[in-house]
Amino acid sequence: MNVQRPTLPSLLTWAIVVAALFMTACSNTGMNPFASGEDQVNENIKNLMGLQPGMTKGQVFKLAGVANYIEGESWGSVWFYKYRPGGDEGTLADSNVEKNYMPVVFDSSDRLIGYGYEFYKNTMDQLGSGPY
Repeated sequence: MNVQRPTLPSLLTWAIVVAALFMTACSNTGMNPFASGEDQVNENIKNLMGLQPGMTKGQVFKLAGVANYIEGESWGSVWFYKYRPGGDEGTLADSNVEKNYMPVVFDSSDRLIGYGYEFYKNTMDQLGSGPY
């Protein structure tokens, strides 16, 4: 009975693959929408400074990346970006946690109509909340 042993190149290949996966899993780079580190918060603040009413969702995505969470409403949608450090404990229903996120409000034509917590609250008061 012949038993084939793995050759050195195939063992080396597997070792490289495992090492690459391990390093990727341990890295903190990339656009992780749920990253809570101070670096991510600082990057979000810098990117959100470029927002302008009338921008499309594509333009906002290109500027600020993936939102931390999104709400769909009958009149449009709201993207939330973390812009204050801390507050990682609790649920998004907790108003203290919610205030750590910058709401970016879009109308039904996917155009940015405003941003900021006060703008979001005023919009919700005027247009109401309802699933999209």
